[in-house]
Amino acid sequence: MKIDKLKKVVTVNDIDYYPNIYLNAWGNWTIAYKSLNKNYLCSVCIEPANEPVNIADTLNCAINSGIGNARTFDDAVDMINNYIKTLGVE
Repeated sequence: MKIDKLKKVVTVNDIDYYPNIYLNAWGNWTIAYKSLNKNYLCSVCIEPANEPVNIADTLNCAINSGIGNARTFDDAVDMINNYIKTLGVE
């Protein structure tokens, strides 16, 4: 699995975000980057039966902004890392 490819800390606008992996209310694994104040940078739900949705495609949504979904953990890690690259974070 690519889970070890996640950055340990992502800093955006002087806020540090840390990776979190948990089960959401629908029983799906989720990978998210959250600050210590519980602010979200982004998240991806692992939903094997659904079509993938890119994080960037949800940024202007009133609900679920910054939340994508992928079919596998590896795909979710790739999606998150690609999104973080678009933020210019090294």
